[in-house]
Amino acid sequence: MGDQREGRGGAGARVDVGSILRRTALFAGLDDGHLQRLVARGRRRRFDARQTVFLEGDRAEGLYVVLQGRVKVFKHSPRGREQILNIMGVGEPVGEVAVLSGESYPAGAEALEPSEAFYIPRQAFLDLVSGEPEVAMRLLAALSERLRSFASLIEDLSLRDVSERLAAHLLSLASAEAPEQIVDLEVSKSQLSAAVGTVPETLSRAFGQLKRAGAVETHGRKVHIKDRALLERVARVK
Repeated sequence: MGDQREGRGGAGARVDVGSILRRTALFAGLDDGHLQRLVARGRRRRFDARQTVFLEGDRAEGLYVVLQGRVKVFKHSPRGREQILNIMGVGEPVGEVAVLSGESYPAGAEALEPSEAFYIPRQAFLDLVSGEPEVAMRLLAALSERLRSFASLIEDLSLRDVSERLAAHLLSLASAEAPEQIVDLEVSKSQLSAAVGTVPETLSRAFGQLKRAGAVETHGRKVHIKDRALLERVARVK
């Protein structure tokens, strides 16, 4: 099993679990009674930066909702190369689809920074799903969204080169349609490499290509998008 101990790292001020669960698509709209029973059956777990939440292949005995911090969901190739599938923030569930089968998690999860999550045991979740059809429908919607996301990831890895994938990733971080803006990567170079399906050396070359083209400038973990239209052409989104 993955390391699921109570981490030592602090994750900031204590947050209200119920208010966070109400922000989660799966549990939005639950009445107070259902929400209180769900909270009573779960527990908080803290994780240090880079601490394992669960490993790929661990039995899916429960799901997590991020209360503070960020958690990456990832897979490793047989040669040990990492591919980040998702980075989950506050209010987002982790492992919710796998708990339906109760078999194993199809990917691993790890805290990117000191984080806290609310752990909901599988049976508590199944009891809620069986008693609340709306939760089951939301779970199906979440599964559909994950499938679309994975299909898009497979397409990107198969049909786009690294510069194109990097351009698309930067656009996904942009908060507006403004011609120029600055985005904060919020991850290390190795984590960004894993997110776009490459290695740090190749990522550096891709950034170099975008900078020489005049699309971006970099300042540590901040990227200045200088020409959004050009970046969109590189990413082949328009």
